[in-house]
Amino acid sequence: MNSDLACPTCGTTIVDRYCPRCGERRLVAHDLSLRHYAEELFDVSTHVDSKLLRSAWLLLRRPGQLSVDYLAGRRVRWVSPLRLFVFVSIVYFISLSLLHHLPYLQKSPTIQFNTFATPLATQLHGNDFYPAYATRKVAHKMRQDGVSYAQLEQHYDEKTSVLSKTTVFVLIPVIAVLLGALFLRKRRYFAEHLIIATHFWAFALVLIGILLPGVLLPAMYLLDAAGLKSTGIINDVSVSYVLQLVFAGYLYFMLRRAYSASAWYSAVVSLMIAWSFFFIVWLFRYFLFEITLLAV
Repeated sequence: MNSDLACPTCGTTIVDRYCPRCGERRLVAHDLSLRHYAEELFDVSTHVDSKLLRSAWLLLRRPGQLSVDYLAGRRVRWVSPLRLFVFVSIVYFISLSLLHHLPYLQKSPTIQFNTFATPLATQLHGNDFYPAYATRKVAHKMRQDGVSYAQLEQHYDEKTSVLSKTTVFVLIPVIAVLLGALFLRKRRYFAEHLIIATHFWAFALVLIGILLPGVLLPAMYLLDAAGLKSTGIINDVSVSYVLQLVFAGYLYFMLRRAYSASAWYSAVVSLMIAWSFFFIVWLFRYFLFEITLLAV
């Protein structure tokens, strides 16, 4: 058999461009050229980026439409939900790192953009759900390892910053379970709820890590420049209310499109999930607290 005509994967004779048995593409001289490598590089850097940006724009512009298209099989123009989520989460954590290095924010501790990566001090002193439990766990960890609080805090904060980036995915099934229960009568597969939940969390990361700082930081600068105390107007409490209102509005349109739900039911469910958003975040923070203590 002519080796030039044999499939390099399964050995079947290739008479066309692709192997009829396994689908492997026939290797030609052009595939090994520098020009082909340059073409591949150009295609990846333009095609993939354009699909990512197009998907991100649709995510913001028409809530729920990405989920509708993906579940209907219209996928060629968009990136997959998980790929979009990974891309957005990377951008979110890069944005977070940049924000933490702004001198202005270091002087304004009343507002935090650090929604998911929670330092030990916040777990102990900014926690309304399990402060006594967290204090006991930390004291036990210090006795067990024979370290001071300062040493534990340093190791904990370094580790939790890394773990938050790799465990943020656990938020997706939480919302998916809620959607599955609230739309049980729609008889959807759980994977469909996961798709919709993935798109919702992708929007949440864009809102918290990019859109919110983009609006709040100029507003804080302008208020301070005008001689007004920005921290009296813009703080964690006021920002939390704004976030919940935006989430409620986004979810309303998302649920209307993705589930073809009625207006009144979409309004009730969107308000319910928006109200519970920060409870879900604290559930994630508890999960992160436990795994971080085990890891340090």
